[in-house]
Amino acid sequence: MATVDETGVPRDGNVVERVTHLAQRANSAFAAGSVAVPLGVVAVAAALGSTAGLFYAHVAAGALWFGFALVFPAVVGPVLGGLDDDAARKVTRRLTPKVIFFVFGASLATVVSGTLLLSGDAGLAYGYSGTWPTLALASGWGLFFFGLAVPNRLHLREYYLRTASDTDESALASVEKKILAVGLFEAAAMLGIIAVMSGLRLGV
Repeated sequence: MATVDETGVPRDGNVVERVTHLAQRANSAFAAGSVAVPLGVVAVAAALGSTAGLFYAHVAAGALWFGFALVFPAVVGPVLGGLDDDAARKVTRRLTPKVIFFVFGASLATVVSGTLLLSGDAGLAYGYSGTWPTLALASGWGLFFFGLAVPNRLHLREYYLRTASDTDESALASVEKKILAVGLFEAAAMLGIIAVMSGLRLGV
């Protein structure tokens, strides 16, 4: 059983308890919908055998994933850093849990739809077949798992630090620097994947 401080933030507990806490903070319906809706669009497109539907889902979900991954460290982080402690705590409590679920749903839909586009006629129809597209897809899956293991954990660390009753300012500053560095790495990787797939699609 997880224990919490007076702000309601768990200080220990297993993964399920922490995810439940974040889902409650985000609003359970929002958390579920953030994952179910994009994956549902991919599932419907796949069931209908719609290459165009899969392509749309892939591009739309990828744009959301890449956009949030870039905006959060480049814009949201610095804005939070410029707020007073109370305001930053209030914004973080409302924003971070929602972003965690939203980005997870978009990123998973991106790599799943990309995988389906590389299979069978869909890959041939859109030029997504061969070594380079497969390498780009492998990079996408790698970036997905990297996101879960590194930036996601850093954002959660920032969330727990900001919402704690006794925020460790030095630890918070360290986490924010790491988030910026990881964000730059993600940006470079994402732009590289976009360049490869755009070049293949446009034949350049």
